[in-house]
Amino acid sequence: MATNDNSTLPAGCGDLTGTVQNNGGPIDATTAGNYIKDYLSGVNDKGDHNYGYLFGLSKVTDFLAKITAYNTATPPPTTQIEGVRVYLGRKAPLVTGTPMEKIMDTLFMIPVFADGNDLPIVHFADAITIILGDPRPCPTLCSQLSSLL
Repeated sequence: MATNDNSTLPAGCGDLTGTVQNNGGPIDATTAGNYIKDYLSGVNDKGDHNYGYLFGLSKVTDFLAKITAYNTATPPPTTQIEGVRVYLGRKAPLVTGTPMEKIMDTLFMIPVFADGNDLPIVHFADAITIILGDPRPCPTLCSQLSSLL
């Protein structure tokens, strides 16, 4: 694997130095609320900007079951899935002048192998697809706002 110059990357974005499984961890509600407030302070929010997405528990459970099935298949895969990467996306290309409330961002989750590569590699067609996407934009398009704010 090639070595990257990480001097221009934000903190925490360098090469994986441990196992994929050790990335992430619990945070408290105050920290989560501060993350949202800090994000919203940078988007000039007028109350109509979506800053969260909702996945149903049954969809998350199915997604994780597919990962488990992949990892426990017979014969076993040569590389195990050891993490999940969350990608930000946009449902359509951004057109200059589009009001913020009309931009439909989204996110999706993809399994990640021990070496840090995605399954599937999103830039190429791949026969195996385990992707969870199309969440409901929430809050602002939900009946209740987040209790974190």
